[in-house]
Amino acid sequence: MPPAGMFPHPSACGGDLQVNSDLRNLVALQDIDQKIINLKKQITEIPSKTQTYRDEFRQMEETHEGRIALHNELAKQRRARESDVEMMRTRLSRLKDQLMTVKTNKEYTAMLHEIRTAEEQIRTAEDAILDLMEQMELMESRLAQEQKDLKARQSELEEQIRLAQEAVPLLEGEVAKLSEEKAALEERIGGELLARYRRIAEVRKGIALAEAKDELCSACHVRIRPQVFADLLHTGEIHVCDSCSRILFIREGL
Repeated sequence: MPPAGMFPHPSACGGDLQVNSDLRNLVALQDIDQKIINLKKQITEIPSKTQTYRDEFRQMEETHEGRIALHNELAKQRRARESDVEMMRTRLSRLKDQLMTVKTNKEYTAMLHEIRTAEEQIRTAEDAILDLMEQMELMESRLAQEQKDLKARQSELEEQIRLAQEAVPLLEGEVAKLSEEKAALEERIGGELLARYRRIAEVRKGIALAEAKDELCSACHVRIRPQVFADLLHTGEIHVCDSCSRILFIREGL
């Protein structure tokens, strides 16, 4: 017998690789089981996926609404300041009228000071209004772009939600079809071996079989004993990995 690491490739062996028919069916069964698990996982993830899409759109809406509220607040502040300016101008007009009626230099000087103060207050208020107008103009441009982006993203998310929801019956149909294939396959496997497969799968996260490749168990990566590997190559016997207890098989020849 060749030493460990020196076994010939199955295609180089005399005669075809011997494969136990039950083992072949077990491998096919595990493949089906994994497909069913993956499909069911996709189905269970769809509600959370669609909720994520809805949450994303709602967050975009709330952000947009928040900016609209801020724009409205700026408009309110602008109207209030414009009203204040009108009142200041009315007061300034009265002060200028009163200036013509003062009788002493002292009163005249005091009145001029009041007029200059009022004019400065008006300039300050008008500068604040201009600043608000600039902020509003920038925000209006941003809101217009946001509105376009919101519509585009809404269409994308609605399409993704539609596709996700339409995928459910298709995925369920695939599961049903595979379940029928699984049931038919299980009928062809010996009862004791099938029970053994199910026990191992239960404790090994659904993976009861492991491919023997390069003299290693592909599941736990522990080296397979030379005699076991030789048997896998040349006989139809069923062997398990000494480390993880999974049923071993060689993919080639199945």
